[in-house]
Amino acid sequence: MMDPCFKGASNLFMSRPSSSAVLSAILAFGTWGIVPVYWKWIGHVGADIAVAQRVVWTLAMTLPLLLMRGEWQSWWRELRQGRVIRTHALAAGLLGVNWGTFVWSALHGHLVECSLGYFLNPLLNVLIGCVLLGEKLSRWQKVSIALAGCGVGVQMVAAGRPPWIALVLAFTFGFYGLVRRRSVQGPLAGLATESILALPLALLFLVWTQFQGRDVFGDGGARDVSLVMGLGVVTTVPLLGFAHAARHLPFSLLGLLQFLAPTGQFLLGVLAYGEPLSPLSLIAFGFIWSAIAVFCTDLLRKAN
Repeated sequence: MMDPCFKGASNLFMSRPSSSAVLSAILAFGTWGIVPVYWKWIGHVGADIAVAQRVVWTLAMTLPLLLMRGEWQSWWRELRQGRVIRTHALAAGLLGVNWGTFVWSALHGHLVECSLGYFLNPLLNVLIGCVLLGEKLSRWQKVSIALAGCGVGVQMVAAGRPPWIALVLAFTFGFYGLVRRRSVQGPLAGLATESILALPLALLFLVWTQFQGRDVFGDGGARDVSLVMGLGVVTTVPLLGFAHAARHLPFSLLGLLQFLAPTGQFLLGVLAYGEPLSPLSLIAFGFIWSAIAVFCTDLLRKAN
């Protein structure tokens, strides 16, 4: 899913956003919106194996890109810094929980709740900034957070339980962004660091799983092997698109476009996979969408 370490781009306002940056943002958020289809294709492999394979093939994708972009030497130097290792070890843990929760949920019919988590994420980022970074909340930000809180409360009543999937996704991704803010590494180098730190656990798990009689490449056919190896592309390409967009788009436009991802997940869950949406859940989403409308209006007002 999205790397939020680019919140620093919020002061980048331009009258005419470049078409390449807009297309990059649409590519990134659009991919994240439909990526559950990919997880469905690979679902028979198992969510646990898919996440471990994702670590392996993401590293296999990022290392050549570091060489091509001339970032290899600086990345290697940074790997010898204890602070970088500690920061990205924590980030890798948060990202692993986020990935595992999302994949498991996508495979078990909880895409609608996944979308709730990512609709909440930008609002949670604002709250984290207020509580942990001392940032001031505007009046409209307070209204949007209050509306989102009402939406979560209604969803708890609708589901008969806390929306734990949405909350885990929102909090892990929000705190992942907070941790990444403290890193000197960019999105590609950071993802490579997180992948290489998680690699030993991923490989140990895959070896153990193979010895348990589960094939870590599905049925071993060309389709399954291609899908497993493609996990590196699915993870890395949208991240690079987002990185380009975040550097060249005003934060207000980027903030609007990021809702393409949870919108795609929501529509897939309801329309493509027939996940139930009770009237009470629809009311809960109504609160969330109202919160987003207030949030985006406030962004646009500040941009003008």
